[in-house]
Amino acid sequence: MDLDHLNHLDLIERLATSTAAAFPWISTEDQVGILAKLLDFDSSFWTFSHYLSLPLYKETLLLLNSGLAASWLPERPRLAVVLPVYCADRDLLQMALQSLQNQLGVQLDVWISIDGRDQDRELVADVLGQLEAEAGTTAISSLQVLHDSSNVGVGRCRNRALQNITAPWFTCLDADDIFHPLRCLHALLLLRQLGVERLNTGWSRVSLRQRKIILINGLMASHGHNSFVACSSLLQRYGYLADLRVHEDTEYQQRLQFFQVPMQATSAVGHYLNSEVTPNYQSLSTPLRKNVHAIDDHPYLCGSVIAEADDERLRIHQQYQQHYRQLFASALLAAFPPN
Repeated sequence: MDLDHLNHLDLIERLATSTAAAFPWISTEDQVGILAKLLDFDSSFWTFSHYLSLPLYKETLLLLNSGLAASWLPERPRLAVVLPVYCADRDLLQMALQSLQNQLGVQLDVWISIDGRDQDRELVADVLGQLEAEAGTTAISSLQVLHDSSNVGVGRCRNRALQNITAPWFTCLDADDIFHPLRCLHALLLLRQLGVERLNTGWSRVSLRQRKIILINGLMASHGHNSFVACSSLLQRYGYLADLRVHEDTEYQQRLQFFQVPMQATSAVGHYLNSEVTPNYQSLSTPLRKNVHAIDDHPYLCGSVIAEADDERLRIHQQYQQHYRQLFASALLAAFPPN
């Protein structure tokens, strides 16, 4: 075993020890489970977790060792996760749900929202049945499946679940992506430390089939927040997602930014967005990806994607900016009517 492996193992052991020391509600059994799940995740996805998880581990360790973690989270925090499903791939859906089962230090209310297809409803039932039969300890404390008989698009599909949540925080996971086991705990610790209501969390595109990293040029970062955790009260104060079939989460973050709701960001990667290096790769955000290029025979990289804002993305941005300005003007007029 080389020095890199030994240092990585040492970091994981320190995380398990620090988590148990920071929170009185973490038992000895929990500590053993934390160590096992981190080891299992990193060994399963070593080709990219080796390079991407270190900043997450180091930032989480600082938060745990601050002496304030127990005051930020005096009991095991409860977080809602909304998972929309449309034309799902069985293997990727199973990995997504397993990544929720394996979240550490949190309890999750999972809302699966199926967007119209009976085939997806049957697939979800089958995958959940298999996971239940195999499950050991799980972070999922409740799980609800919602099914609309017609396809309404991802914005309304997510809203159907968001309107039901009662947990104090919420986040979203697509049916072909995964969370690192520490993603939710790290995000909530950072939210509480910073005293903000929303946090844009670090993410990276990977190929879950090849277990390698997908590179994306820097322009992608300026075109929306792909991964966030937020206080659920924001939904009551600023509304739900726009009824869009693409870019609905970006519109929501854009709206909160317009109304100056504070947000912090972290570059520590805890959310892995699945992509595959094929020219005809299809997803809800395909219009952003202009060129896809494979990288052959590399130990941990398998491709790059050149991305930029397309005309539709810019049109939606401008349309909603104008809408926000009109709302703002109407509110001001109502508060200060003419004499």
